Amino acid sequence: MGQGNRSGVVRLVGVMTIRKGDRVFTYFRKRGRPLVPLPDLPHDDPAFLAAYAEARKGAEKPQAAKGSIAALILACCRSERFLAASEGYRSILRRHFDAIRESYGNLSASGLRDRHIAKDVKTAGVPDHRLKAWRFLCGFAVWADLLTVDPSIGVKAPRRPQTEGHPPWTAEEIAAFRARWPIDSVPRRAMELLYWTGARISDAVMIGPGMVDSSGVMTYRQQKTGGLAHAPWTCALPPYAAQWAAERAIMHKALAHGAGHMTFLATAQGRTRSEKALGTLIRESAQEAGFAKSAHGLRKARAVMLAEAGATPHQIGAWTGHHTLQEVEHYTRKADRRRAVMGTEQEEKRENQPGQMCKP
Repeated sequence: MGQGNRSGVVRLVGVMTIRKGDRVFTYFRKRGRPLVPLPDLPHDDPAFLAAYAEARKGAEKPQAAKGSIAALILACCRSERFLAASEGYRSILRRHFDAIRESYGNLSASGLRDRHIAKDVKTAGVPDHRLKAWRFLCGFAVWADLLTVDPSIGVKAPRRPQTEGHPPWTAEEIAAFRARWPIDSVPRRAMELLYWTGARISDAVMIGPGMVDSSGVMTYRQQKTGGLAHAPWTCALPPYAAQWAAERAIMHKALAHGAGHMTFLATAQGRTRSEKALGTLIRESAQEAGFAKSAHGLRKARAVMLAEAGATPHQIGAWTGHHTLQEVEHYTRKADRRRAVMGTEQEEKRENQPGQMCKP
């Protein structure tokens, strides 16, 4: 089960640890196979050794029969197409490939039809992502001459009911969070950065002081879209945001307590915080403050505030990094309707032209 060394300690082959934020996870790894999580126990604990033995036993099973869907998935995951995709996208694909292999791995790939894919997509927890996985897999199979026809073409994910998604934080919830978490705490630092920038958590964990240019504008490239987002950092605030000078000062004060690292939300050891850890931190900290909201709700809160302050879709998109005007127009439509009944529509209305966010 393991290998000895000069000190007489037995090292278990294939055991690896991964640090995610402040937590450490242990896995069994075998090349070409998915990682198998192991219990958080000492490595000489009987329960840990039993789980380790079971993981090794599973890894020794035949990986995939020739011509099977499991073999197709294995070939796809080793392909240049798969390896060229972003790390986040590969992670999504792997999760769905594992589910597909579990249900259909032993079946013949040549017998795969659109009705089979449609049935699997309908029963998946996230139908859109499952369909993307099937399309990636089948597209690879046709490209590699492993299939002559792509059976995923024409398959559509079931329409999901329209929802508002993650609700934005209210002013009362922001106040409650600030009352619960002092300015020098990690939850407060994370909340203030997310609230001011309106960034996604995937970008917030990477934002650091090196992204502020000489004119005082924070500029970063978004991981999801590849587009740029800009936030007024130390420069003069644009007219529609002039009333938020105090808000920005609070954010700077909170970030000052974590200064000295490459990223603003780094751990105490200077490591970049993971997306999952940040999302969990915000969610659990909000619960301790007396309400249930997500980190993405802070992004929505900033977009709502920008719209209600009279920012145009172009200006909102420049700040939050939303990819298209269509993504932000529902915020401005709601704000316009609210102003229409408050008697402030005319005085708050701005010209619908892209504007300079900050003056150098």
